[in-house]
Amino acid sequence: MAEFSDRSMPPPPIEDQYHGFFPAQYSTAYLEEYVDNHVYDGHTIRERILFNSHVDNLKRYEVCNVVHEGSHSSDHWTVTYNTYHSICAAKIIDATGMTSQPYIPSLHGSHDFRGKTLHHKFFGQEEEALFRNPSVQNICILGGAKSAADVAYAFAKAPGEARKNVHWVIREDGNGPSAFFPAPAMSDRYANSNEGFYNRFLAGFLPNTFGRRWSLLKWLLQGTIFGRWYATRLWDGFDKGLRTLMNYQREEGRDMGFANLEPDTPDSSKDKKPLTIPVDVIVYCTGWSACTTFLPSDQASTLGLSVPLGTASPETQKHWQSLEQAADASILSRFPTLRHPPAYHKTEPTQTPFRLYKAIAPPMDVHSTRSIVFLGKMVVGNNFRTAEAQALWALAYLDGRIKDLPAVGQIESEVAETVAWDRRRYLNKGELGSWFYYDVVDYADALLEQLGLDSHRKGKGWYGDLVEPCFASDLKGLTQEYVMKYMT
Repeated sequence: MAEFSDRSMPPPPIEDQYHGFFPAQYSTAYLEEYVDNHVYDGHTIRERILFNSHVDNLKRYEVCNVVHEGSHSSDHWTVTYNTYHSICAAKIIDATGMTSQPYIPSLHGSHDFRGKTLHHKFFGQEEEALFRNPSVQNICILGGAKSAADVAYAFAKAPGEARKNVHWVIREDGNGPSAFFPAPAMSDRYANSNEGFYNRFLAGFLPNTFGRRWSLLKWLLQGTIFGRWYATRLWDGFDKGLRTLMNYQREEGRDMGFANLEPDTPDSSKDKKPLTIPVDVIVYCTGWSACTTFLPSDQASTLGLSVPLGTASPETQKHWQSLEQAADASILSRFPTLRHPPAYHKTEPTQTPFRLYKAIAPPMDVHSTRSIVFLGKMVVGNNFRTAEAQALWALAYLDGRIKDLPAVGQIESEVAETVAWDRRRYLNKGELGSWFYYDVVDYADALLEQLGLDSHRKGKGWYGDLVEPCFASDLKGLTQEYVMKYMT
């Protein structure tokens, strides 16, 4: 699954695999090879990349009002980079994604800290030096998500003298540690838990607004009393099985606070005194900033990007709040289970949500210039599959090949529905309207359905299409199908 459909990834050595999972270095090697072996018009992908370049500004200039090959072209864009250089283009594909700008929280006393600090983005570059440094013995890791677990594990499990004392700090007024799944699959049909999750049968148990295929299955599981009872029983059993497997109360981790990682652990902070720990290095595993640095906030907001709450115009906020309030009622009507979330600590948002049509296109641009798209402005569990589906949809959109685009009002209503759903489905994580973590299969299917492409759904039969894992190879015929449909 960790590959593109047009080039298979060589399997890592079996000794470096655990139920099909492997170290990230093999994905890095695959991508390095990928950019050197894809040649277009005599140039590899690598040769087309401007390395060590920082985008300073992106500006739109109105030129004329003409239509070329079905797509409007009434402006152009200028990208300024490295201060003095610029590129002009009629179309822009922003693929900066969600992990470009590290987020560093403001901590009292941080300026007085004399040790080393780094964001987890740079951990790979610093890892070996930290392991070899004998003066670095105590590591403090801030954050509760996957990156924090990876860094904590790397230091705690390092061999011999490279091993460090690890203090993993997760704030008590946040979301707690992230969900982690065991590697083995819960069924012999799948090689690992990843395969067991990315299939259309399990997608039927997920309340989301994407796609039309298997809508009957989703209606049965989400829209009927029996279906909701059955789905709840399945998730409760899944949760119980994972807690049993983890054995949070085991003796091995009792002195190190391992039991506190269990979901729904009562908040005992009122009974605790402030704790002081020795620290040589602080690793901020605190995620990423949603702000776009090369666009002013007013333009970013107009394009549907996330901006600080105080910078969005009151009129814009009022308009979207009205739409999202109506959409929220619709979401709760379709998915009654979302009315009753588990207990959680709600945090107030500081940013507006992303408001992009199909999580790609600015609503105001759909029936105008169609000159800019944003790829990867979401958090998903499989970026490879999403990237392929988004790339094809964006190509068709920029070229004006999607003929059945809804009216602006319908587009805004769909965008508002996605934001309202995300808030209900993923709670704090969904406040930005960009958290689709478990919904990769349905989201990718929805994009390809709108393009009228279905080769990825053939060859397995109806039952295989429902229960078999969604591999990258399933998408292999999409490019040829797209060319035949739109370019011949």
